[in-house]
Amino acid sequence: MKRESPHNPRKRRGAVLLGTVGLLSVGVLSTTDSRGLGWWSRDAHAHAPPSAVSSTPAMRLADDTPALRLPDPTAALQGSPEARLIAIYRLVGQRRLHDALAANTALVQQYPNFRLALLLQADLLAAHAAPLQGWGGGVMGSGDVTPLRAEALQRLAALRARPPAGAVPAEFVQLPPTQPYAIAVDASRSRLYLFENSEDGLKLIDDFYVSVGKQGVDKLAEGDQKTPLGLYFVTGQIEPHRLEDRFGAGALPLNYPNAYDRTRGRTGKGILLHGVPSATYSRPPQDSDGCVVLANDDLLGLSSRLPQRDTPVLISRKIDWRTPEAARAAARPDFLQTFERWRAARLAADGDTMASFYPSATAADADINLTRSRQRATSAPAPAAIDETSLISFRDDRELMVVTFREQAGNIGNSQQVDHVMRQYWSREGNDWRIVAEGQVH
Repeated sequence: MKRESPHNPRKRRGAVLLGTVGLLSVGVLSTTDSRGLGWWSRDAHAHAPPSAVSSTPAMRLADDTPALRLPDPTAALQGSPEARLIAIYRLVGQRRLHDALAANTALVQQYPNFRLALLLQADLLAAHAAPLQGWGGGVMGSGDVTPLRAEALQRLAALRARPPAGAVPAEFVQLPPTQPYAIAVDASRSRLYLFENSEDGLKLIDDFYVSVGKQGVDKLAEGDQKTPLGLYFVTGQIEPHRLEDRFGAGALPLNYPNAYDRTRGRTGKGILLHGVPSATYSRPPQDSDGCVVLANDDLLGLSSRLPQRDTPVLISRKIDWRTPEAARAAARPDFLQTFERWRAARLAADGDTMASFYPSATAADADINLTRSRQRATSAPAPAAIDETSLISFRDDRELMVVTFREQAGNIGNSQQVDHVMRQYWSREGNDWRIVAEGQVH
């Protein structure tokens, strides 16, 4: 295509506009199909400078709310790198290319390893000279930019599909005060949500873009490059000096495979929440060997808030967002009644009743670990109390409830007893709930 001379102001403005349309039309900010992303709607040039007005209508976020609108260009110079990038996208959509370039220049100067911002910088610069032919058109010989495009789309989609105000994952049925935080990862949105748990209940306080396995989710075997689905718990924190650079600013190990995973024959190890290599700011949506990966700044901000261990991490294909009232209503009353009966039997050391909560042990399907667990539980002395109970639901090919609780030690003669934190995995079998895996946490 013939390049227009940048020395002709009228032609140069046309080239800028056509280049911007190229940015908008490839799916990063807009779609010509109203059934697609639906991000942008046609609008007048209320915010565009006179030099940017053309017969091509501008675009804006179709679902803009007052909290999300961009009041002035300084908003693109503040906040997290992601928030700034989104604000720059809006400037582009409003044809405010000078403001967009200035804001993006500041962003790449502060974060020179933010590849998505670097690609946008190249496009913005190239759009001042000639029309762009598509996403990444400003980078000659740049190779495949599909991963970066996917990252941009995921970041924008997460902004569009924000959780309803005040909503929480229905899976978090009950969390005790001793669990100050909870995490939910929505693999479909490449998003990690951080909740604070207080006497007023769960509250969403932050969320971050994440990458998952190269082959997606639902890990079954070691080396399959998939991220596991299920409920896991942070088991510690690993400082960066103990890790290779590819793990970035640190890591939070998860207890994969958990006791339930092992009953399903799932293998593998070393699943972490961790950072990114120093050479990059973030990674494409599917780019890990199975871990959940955050930008280093986000990983540090997350790990600085969490206790050393026991924070629940729900990894799901898609989160079931509900109001707290609806989430409580969705909690299984039949399970709550079943667990209360188990709890009463445990406190009474009623071994016969407790044995009824386990699957029937037959030669064909007996699990040796579960058989030993049942034998220990039905013969162990009664604890003084059971408290700090956490109830979290999950579903794979069956309905599950994961229960974590503390057993306070009772007095047995003159011997000194210690408290134990226990975890059980209950599964629905017909109309009944059964313990299919359990074990001592610490």
